[in-house]
Amino acid sequence: MVVVNKPGGAGTVGYTEAMKSQPDGYTLSSGITPLTILPHNVKTAFTYKDFEPVINVVSDPGMFLMRSDAPWKSLKEFLDYAKKNPDMITVGNSGAGGGVHLIALAFEKAAGVKFNHIPFAGGGPSVTALLGGHINAVSVSPPEGIEHVKAGKLKIIALFSEKRFEMFPDVPTVKEQGIDFAMGQWRGLIAPKGTPQDVIKKLHDAFKQGMDDPVFKKNAKDMAVNLHHLAPEAFGKLMASEHELFGKLIKEMKK
Repeated sequence: MVVVNKPGGAGTVGYTEAMKSQPDGYTLSSGITPLTILPHNVKTAFTYKDFEPVINVVSDPGMFLMRSDAPWKSLKEFLDYAKKNPDMITVGNSGAGGGVHLIALAFEKAAGVKFNHIPFAGGGPSVTALLGGHINAVSVSPPEGIEHVKAGKLKIIALFSEKRFEMFPDVPTVKEQGIDFAMGQWRGLIAPKGTPQDVIKKLHDAFKQGMDDPVFKKNAKDMAVNLHHLAPEAFGKLMASEHELFGKLIKEMKK
């Protein structure tokens, strides 16, 4: 395989080129959450419907991190303060309208609070700002900042997964703490629309074999990457439901 990076337009350049590629199975694209967000934020030539789902590989739950010396020792304390002080808690994200920002918006709605959302040019800068004490919390996926949690500098104040992290078994999910909320971001592979289904199956089976490799599994675990296999049909349903969900969130954000 040859990896070709196509920067520009938060992914729109790459997706547009991938959409126009020959549907022969020799050109694939990373199918990630922004595919279902971008068409609601900016004018694009594509939606998820212009691609064939091949396989989903990763589903990273969202989470809020804060400094270990923060005054709030529990999610309840954190949310109680937020309810009494709307817009006072600053929550960083990797860019306005991006996945982790929208997850934070959805969580504040579920929790009945109002945060002050601060966008940064990527997950790394937002975590750096948190470490420096410039913001109260940050909305991220596990790989962004998990090393600082391991080092004791940061702590997970809100975990939006369906089940606890194997790496941090003592950290309860927000569902366990009375808030019916779970949300994250996914990463997989997609092909141009019209790629034959027998080719899609062959590609899926090959990548699934790679996912099952013990070395691949270990590397994912070490990086706090949550592997989550979905076959083409299930992956397609996920993209459709996320497209609808993010569309609603972005409309509310722009009001």
